[in-house]
Amino acid sequence: MKEQYHIFWELILIIASILIFRSVWLLLDTYLGYNLLIPLLIIGIILSIPPLFILNRHLEDKKKR
Repeated sequence: MKEQYHIFWELILIIASILIFRSVWLLLDTYLGYNLLIPLLIIGIILSIPPLFILNRHLEDKKKR
């Protein structure tokens, strides 16, 4: 995998983790309401899965060389 793709997937992982963190944080604040919190949490979790697999595979490929 080229380094630019590795960086791309790391950025996706950062964005997904921000969505997850924000959703969990706001779930604790009940006075703000729950309109978009659950969907943002689900989107963040879904977005974090592919980068984790791809980055892990990239690191495994680097170790084999």
